[in-house]
Amino acid sequence: MANITLVGMPGSGKSTLGKLLAEELGYRFVDGDAIIEASGRRLQEIIDGEGEEEFLRLEEAEILKLGGERQVFAPGGSCVLSARAMEHLRRISVVVFLDAPFVLVAERLGQEEAARRGIVGLRRMELEAVFALRRPLYLEYAQVVVGLDDRPPRENLATLRQALARARVAA
Repeated sequence: MANITLVGMPGSGKSTLGKLLAEELGYRFVDGDAIIEASGRRLQEIIDGEGEEEFLRLEEAEILKLGGERQVFAPGGSCVLSARAMEHLRRISVVVFLDAPFVLVAERLGQEEAARRGIVGLRRMELEAVFALRRPLYLEYAQVVVGLDDRPPRENLATLRQALARARVAA
């Protein structure tokens, strides 16, 4: 069965739902942020020390290495800023946009967490502006769009599974 890539804003539930989905399907879960942080530096440290452009370059390089089968990928939310990365993800997987409303993303992140989390763009603009910039890109690259809300993760997982079944991606 095809790989599945979950994209969306930080706080949308990519890691939480990705782990649950992978477990349910018997797939391997791959967290893009964890791959980058395996170098021993947190995302925000890379952005602070080397800049956003270098961070985006590292993120793209890691995404371009992804492949295989029967995996659920959860890349960082800024992956959508790289056309090369998104085209690669579309070649190796079905790209699913977890479309959580801004209010929910902001509530889950909070201003302090957002500042510590390593979100590209927060130096230049507010979180809502980052959201407004990225959402059309997520929609452009997504092959499946799943509207999420503040229900418990297992309920949102059921919504995700229904969308995947409708798209004939996973049973």
